[in-house]
Amino acid sequence: MYKKRLSGVVIPTITPMNEDGSIDERSLANFTEYLVQAGVDCLYPNGTNGESLLLSQQERESVAEIMAKTAANRIPVFIQCGSMTTAETVSHVQHAARIGADGVGVMSPAFFPMDEASLFGYYSAVIESVPREYPVYVYNIPGCTTSDVKPALLGKLMTKYENVVGIKYSCPDLMRIEDYLMCSNRTPELLIGCDSLFLQCLMTGGVGTVTGPGAIFHERFNRLYRQYREGDFEGARKTQQQIVKTDRELAEIPGIPALKALLKLRGIIENDTCRGPLRRLTSEEYTVLGRVLEEYYKEENING
Repeated sequence: MYKKRLSGVVIPTITPMNEDGSIDERSLANFTEYLVQAGVDCLYPNGTNGESLLLSQQERESVAEIMAKTAANRIPVFIQCGSMTTAETVSHVQHAARIGADGVGVMSPAFFPMDEASLFGYYSAVIESVPREYPVYVYNIPGCTTSDVKPALLGKLMTKYENVVGIKYSCPDLMRIEDYLMCSNRTPELLIGCDSLFLQCLMTGGVGTVTGPGAIFHERFNRLYRQYREGDFEGARKTQQQIVKTDRELAEIPGIPALKALLKLRGIIENDTCRGPLRRLTSEEYTVLGRVLEEYYKEENING
């Protein structure tokens, strides 16, 4: 029944907001439609870039519903459901299944360090709360959660639960990618959360990238994935270099505010408001973003 998977260019979507910080539902629907038309492969709402831990449970459910309804089964939608408690994570996972999302990603709770036994208990409770065939991806971002889902734990989860199909790994560690790919008798579907390693991840055996900037620079990310699949590895290498260059140019600017500002500059959302404590960008930072976007338009021959 559930045959869709995360692969290729996966967008961890931002959550558009009005000036007062409330959810801008119209921009959210427009943003979703824009991504479908942009030709990206999958959508991943309510993750880190979606400011999920700054949203209420009702807001997160509303975001998931609007995006799933707007996408209308044209591309896969996997909802990130990890929260600060097991109970809330279970509630989000069950909600995702009810609204017809194609599957879920699950981040570990943040701040409080968890050992392997605690993490196994958390993920087990979440996985067992949905139908046995419902696809689940572990989302490991230890720099934010303080807890690391190591290869042995992923292998243990995949051995016990057939619907644990893969992992999103948000660290620039190619050796860990190799270890994940050999952690079980089933090869996990691995996606990298690091733009600068998109091609390297694919070459190693991963299936895609989860990229916030891919929402703005989708022409470039789509091209790299197409070049890789067609065997144009030299072309893919050159495209990867362009991605790395842009990644470095944006490195000193706060990530989520930068994504929203770039989407506003590209005319996709109306406001670049973030939920506090995330701050607005400075005029100097906006100048950098404008220059980066203008250079991108020229390189990709786009009329901005």
